[in-house]
Amino acid sequence: MILQAPSETLPSTEEAVTWAYRLLLGREPENAQALADHIQQSPNLAILRDRFMQSAEFTSKLPGSVRFPLRGMEPNCRIDCDGDPVQLGKLFAHVNRSWHMLGDEDPFYSVRSAPEYRGAPPEEVIRDFFLSGVSDAQRFFGTLDRNGLNLDKRSTCLEFGCGLGRVTQALAPRFAKTVAVDISASHLALARSFAEQASIAGIDWRQLASIEDLDRLPRVDVIYSIIVLQHNPPPVIDRIVATFARILKPGGIAYFQVPTYLRGYSFDLGEYLDSKIGNPGMEMHVYPQDRVFRRFAEHNAIPASVVEDDATAMHAFGRSNTFLFVKAGRVAE
Repeated sequence: MILQAPSETLPSTEEAVTWAYRLLLGREPENAQALADHIQQSPNLAILRDRFMQSAEFTSKLPGSVRFPLRGMEPNCRIDCDGDPVQLGKLFAHVNRSWHMLGDEDPFYSVRSAPEYRGAPPEEVIRDFFLSGVSDAQRFFGTLDRNGLNLDKRSTCLEFGCGLGRVTQALAPRFAKTVAVDISASHLALARSFAEQASIAGIDWRQLASIEDLDRLPRVDVIYSIIVLQHNPPPVIDRIVATFARILKPGGIAYFQVPTYLRGYSFDLGEYLDSKIGNPGMEMHVYPQDRVFRRFAEHNAIPASVVEDDATAMHAFGRSNTFLFVKAGRVAE
């Protein structure tokens, strides 16, 4: 005998739908047709409840810290991750334009989207901005320690998407050389200036002017990238992640974050190229978790840690992961 919860056996009614609106959305139904539509699409109270709680209107009202558990029955996200060289070039140029615009107009806010970073922040706000980078670097160092890893003999670091050098300034003193890469010339110019003011040396600042510049990145012992990949379309993320796996030296460590699931998200490459190119702005994208594992497996690197993080303010039904990979082999003396 299979027992069913009352919500799975009781049918939806106008009264139930009305109270769903009031309790979950905080408003009255639009009209009688809206009530009828919900009753037709939700044959019982369990389905009605789930439809309301999974709606964009309901989840938009939730605090950013609220997360619903993913139980394995979520629908697949249809995401195009492959593109030919011409398509990748167009996508990268689009991202390039967007971040040059953001770097010119609002550089601090483009890195940390809080009101106090708008425009030209005062000195004390800028100080707090760079202190937040120290906290992020310490989280990285703590992750290494928790997984029995350290930076011994690992002398070169690539920070991908360094922005204004917020984390770079905390990373660079731990390495003989840090390659700080960003797509925006405006961000890089400010980052270099701030680092010089702080007397932090050993940083090789590099701009990625084209997708082909990924092929010219040096091999390194450590890769760090947080709150960066999500602002690229999935085929560009795929190219970047593949680059991470390729340029990591034997025994090297890759530590990076990317959103891996968002209910309702999809990415159609052809549609995106037709509708989005030429409209610069900050975007948020998702990259499938299985692609991360496959890209690193191709270069004999294994995951040491995968954790859910709060690096994005995305939908309550989304997930962002911070990955820690270690490449097989011995660290060079």
